[in-house]
Amino acid sequence: MTFQVDRTSANPIEHAAWSPTMDLLALSYHSGEFSVVRTCMSWQAVWTVKEEGEGDIQGLVWRSDGKVLAVNFKEVVNLYSVEGGTLLHSSSTQDSVVSWCSLGVTSRLPVITPVEPHLPQIEDVKTDIMSIRDLLESKTDLNVMLLCDKDRSCLRLAAQGMLHIGSVPASGIASVGVTPDGKNLCVVTKQTSATRCTVYNTESLAEHTNNINDVTMIYSKVLTLSEYLLSTFKAMTDSWDDVLSEFNKKLFAFHMSLHPSNLSEQFLHLLVTGTASMDLENFLVHTLKEKEISKLLQSTMQSYKGIEKLITQNFMCCCYALATHLQFLLGMSRWYDKYGELGLKEASVQDSINKLAGLMIKAQEMLQCITHSKAKLSSFLKWLLKATISLSDGNSSTVKLSEDELNLVVKFLKTGNLFSTRADTSHFNIDTVWQYFSEENILVPPEYYNNKILDTVLTLLKDKKPYLTVQPNLSLVQSHKLLTESLLKCFELNLRDLDIPSQSIDITSLYTLSSDAKLLRYVNDTNIINMISISEENMQLSNQNRHTITDKIISIFGYDRDFILVTKATNNALTICICFEDDIVKTELPQDTQKIFISENRRLGAIISSQGRRIQILDLEEDNGEE
Repeated sequence: MTFQVDRTSANPIEHAAWSPTMDLLALSYHSGEFSVVRTCMSWQAVWTVKEEGEGDIQGLVWRSDGKVLAVNFKEVVNLYSVEGGTLLHSSSTQDSVVSWCSLGVTSRLPVITPVEPHLPQIEDVKTDIMSIRDLLESKTDLNVMLLCDKDRSCLRLAAQGMLHIGSVPASGIASVGVTPDGKNLCVVTKQTSATRCTVYNTESLAEHTNNINDVTMIYSKVLTLSEYLLSTFKAMTDSWDDVLSEFNKKLFAFHMSLHPSNLSEQFLHLLVTGTASMDLENFLVHTLKEKEISKLLQSTMQSYKGIEKLITQNFMCCCYALATHLQFLLGMSRWYDKYGELGLKEASVQDSINKLAGLMIKAQEMLQCITHSKAKLSSFLKWLLKATISLSDGNSSTVKLSEDELNLVVKFLKTGNLFSTRADTSHFNIDTVWQYFSEENILVPPEYYNNKILDTVLTLLKDKKPYLTVQPNLSLVQSHKLLTESLLKCFELNLRDLDIPSQSIDITSLYTLSSDAKLLRYVNDTNIINMISISEENMQLSNQNRHTITDKIISIFGYDRDFILVTKATNNALTICICFEDDIVKTELPQDTQKIFISENRRLGAIISSQGRRIQILDLEEDNGEE
């Protein structure tokens, strides 16, 4: 054994995890950064990421094929692609990732799902919505992420690290693993008085692996499309948020300063007589100003056009793709023998289709609202610009205002209801698009209920089961929230009979469980290594006291035949020992060693010392130790 790399780090290292398939080491730091480095004969940083606002990193776990890294923050679990560190998926949870196992038992390719239309790229999208889909479609085996809650009293199973498929209650969870055939779940629990290994019969998981994969594939597509919808929302609100805000503030402040008259009366007087009060003239000429009104007219029309494009080309296209996958899922839910036993319910899928239809109608309603608001706001701003130029003794004939546009202005001003107030913010009522981006009900009723096409659709459906419901007072944001909640219920799977233990045995707190959950080694009170072979039928206990270990054993790492020990001598010297069939190889470790991480292929070890500021890479295959 030789030390290949010896590096110091100004940023203390807190967690490390070896890739199960490559010489890659994932590291997390006290600063909140995490990185993946290549350690073969040198030290090469592959990529580094720092997520702002996620808090401290609780742990790192690789997927069994080494293509995805799970990073456990305090209240979220993020999945990153090994290729460039792209964020693939984020789950809000306080659970901790314990293991990520592969069940290589699929006998067929996943179900062929519908081809969806091309979705135009949206700028500033944090998640690469295509990467996780491509990653899943390239796999034919099922990966199951094992998570435990913050009290370590319940184990949760998540297919592909995303979709909840079942849970197992167990107090004091320390280590877990699933055998590659999916038939056994091994759980090691630590209590104050004892450490125990319990094996659960998970035949239902093994039997439904292909079906779980099918539902997970649909789930991944629905998930990425839902992410795309959120990105479209963000793009729409970003293009609108600041357009009228300054104009609203100035107009509302002037409105509040008027007494006893109000702004509506002042504008009507200007419209009818062509003259303005001193206050209104000063406000238009010196506060709003001709150039600002002209600029506002152009920017609002451009923003309307941008939102219309996002709705028609991005939002609706995504909704159609989502509807396609939900209809496919509806058919699956009706095949009870294959998918019903997973917990997939037809009523829940139908509810999601219903909520999606409501969202699409709401988007069409918003398009009509934009058409009306665009005409009214354009007319009003043109008239305001023309009046301001006249009050400034300029040439107002350059601004063309048709009779229809003038009628729109008159109709609006005669209502006298110029402002709506919500959350301490006042909005100029000539534009009602802002309501659809609010998390509260719409204040100004939409005008689309005279839509003859929609009336015809609702008439045709009146004698049928009311899958399609229209809620006039909901905003677009509220409608999307209802859809998101419905989709979560739609994919609430729960495999049965996972929590029935088949066998258990008491062990010591000094143990190691192999990555395939087939072997468990523990050190008994007399420094003897015991090995347990875990099978479907029983747990076979055998003695592995092939070598005399006189020093105190403080850590153990186990593999198929040989294993690795870390011992501590009476003089506190630390030694790492590889125990082969007929010999033992030793190498001394730094006196202040804090943590040791051994790769699954038993080729490399990472030694963290000096309060996390020093890391050494140990080649475990080099035979330079002492026998």
